[in-house]
Amino acid sequence: MPQSIVPFLTMLSRSFCNDELAQVAQHFTYPMPLYLKDDLLVFGSAEALTEALSAYRAGARKADITRIDPRVVASGLPRKGYATLWVEWDHFDSTNALICTSQVRYAIFQDQPAAQPRIEMVDYTAVAFPEVSEALPLVKSA
Repeated sequence: MPQSIVPFLTMLSRSFCNDELAQVAQHFTYPMPLYLKDDLLVFGSAEALTEALSAYRAGARKADITRIDPRVVASGLPRKGYATLWVEWDHFDSTNALICTSQVRYAIFQDQPAAQPRIEMVDYTAVAFPEVSEALPLVKSA
């Protein structure tokens, strides 16, 4: 899965940076739990996640983030289509300087090798923009 997942993550990042947030939200399963340190957010729909992604994108834009690159740090062995994935997201500004890095663990489901994976859970272990995450409600569902 690691070799096939990098293009998928890169596509999500490019869509995010191009403000195609509804497109990004289509690659998740709902309800979708998102852990931020000790807090839990639950997104009940793509629309609810798109709203949160919009706040995160505004924070990234304010910090002059123009590119976000994924680095797969580790991947659990897939079992019946499920796998755990650890990713570091490097955030770069318009001069290509590294500004910050987020560390995220994902639960991914991919039932067929040709099918796009679906993200079923997100766990931020290090957040690039803590001021944005602090503004999000603890439980978000629609």
